[in-house]
Amino acid sequence: MVFSRKEFLALFVLLCAFGALAAEQTTYTITDLGGLSGNKFASATSINEAGQIVGISAKHAFLWENGVMIDLGTLGGNLSAANAINGRGQVVGESETAGGEMHAFLWEHGVMKDLGNPGETSAAQGLNTRGEIVGATSGKNVRGGAVLWKNGRKQSLGDLGPSGSGSTAIAINDNGEVAGVSSGLASNSGGVVRAVIWQHGVIRDIGTLGGLHSTANAINNRREVVGWAEIGDQSTVAFLLQNGVMHDLGMLTGGVIQPGSGSQAAAVNERGQVVGSSLNSKGESRAVIWENGNIVDLNDQIPAAAGLVLTRARAINNQGQIVVEQQIRADSSTRSFLLTPRRRDRD
Repeated sequence: MVFSRKEFLALFVLLCAFGALAAEQTTYTITDLGGLSGNKFASATSINEAGQIVGISAKHAFLWENGVMIDLGTLGGNLSAANAINGRGQVVGESETAGGEMHAFLWEHGVMKDLGNPGETSAAQGLNTRGEIVGATSGKNVRGGAVLWKNGRKQSLGDLGPSGSGSTAIAINDNGEVAGVSSGLASNSGGVVRAVIWQHGVIRDIGTLGGLHSTANAINNRREVVGWAEIGDQSTVAFLLQNGVMHDLGMLTGGVIQPGSGSQAAAVNERGQVVGSSLNSKGESRAVIWENGNIVDLNDQIPAAAGLVLTRARAINNQGQIVVEQQIRADSSTRSFLLTPRRRDRD
């Protein structure tokens, strides 16, 4: 086949474009986080800028750093789970007390502090670099309500209403803005659950993408919020809220659409990189990253020799390090891994 000069130039430009796209994609090295008590199972939930990772393994909260996983202990009971870590190495989560109640905790300098009150159930879900903590508390026969622990005091953040309908604060940025979920709005189906943000003490419903329900999982210092939202067919899509507008981040090509599932965003860093999960063409969950308007299956960016199937991405820091997991069995046993970029995307 003989190409004309114009056809050759067009083909050359197209090949250059493909080459540039390939050059911009990041590949990753993989580090197995292992687990406590000699097992290999762990569920990691958060990572900070220093690469410290927290989560739960062998029913205890852990802190992983430089290849070493330490047990953070409990508040006297048998269970604990770490939900978030900030840049100062402070860790928050929830733990069973000696009396059998689940209480929110703050761990720092090797000591776990009880943030809860007797007769109350509580959990700390997020914190910022100033040590402000968010989560939820509930009493007997009372729905949980979002709370903020600040300067040693706990305050209620409220819900969408009617009062007491329930809410949970999940993340807080360094500006004190909080993202989470609240229920209670009236609808034809008897109520909805909505992604919300709290700013200056005021709660705001950030809506959906055509369905009834949504949840906000993270917020960065640029006021970008990510999570999932229902669309008209009751499947879910990952969203990114920017400048007050909710954007559908989409799914993997050919991704199966199912009621109650689809894609979900779990975390966002200050560079606007979003990680989470998406169903693929076989209806299987895969760990993904959204960047510059594109979605990438993280399984395609790791060495094939690893023999892993990464099912969900849980967290990402500003260095682009990603915490991912592989679901091993139907009982939700998971292994967790750290992905570290080998080649950075072009800025």
